[in-house]
Amino acid sequence: MTITHTAHARYDLWYHLAWATKYRKQIFTDEKVQVEVAALLRDIAAHYDMRIEEIGVLADHVHLLLTAPPRIAPSRAAQILKSVSTRHLFRQYRWLKNHYWGGEIWVAGYFVRSVGPSLTKEQIVSYIGAQSEDVS
Repeated sequence: MTITHTAHARYDLWYHLAWATKYRKQIFTDEKVQVEVAALLRDIAAHYDMRIEEIGVLADHVHLLLTAPPRIAPSRAAQILKSVSTRHLFRQYRWLKNHYWGGEIWVAGYFVRSVGPSLTKEQIVSYIGAQSEDVS
């Protein structure tokens, strides 16, 4: 167990977050784009004092194992990652405008589950890895 600290808190909070592309469109089929999206999400997380330990970018959704300080609620973490990545993705990949003319790439909702006694970080890492292997 690794305890992380900020100026006012010590914490070991981990979340499994997942969300899909709008209309479940399979827009991230290119492996190079998947790697770039993963790097973008890691950069955004780091900018906001969060850290992504494991990430799986699939054609139509994203899974990640994230730690964030207590001041950032899981809902806020998802909001930050989705909104900031949308702006960057539209700038970087002009072809996305052909799929999403409304300015949104991700669905409004998301899945979140915290790590605890009934779900370990290792189980989440294994699950994310299995999801990535299922992509054909």
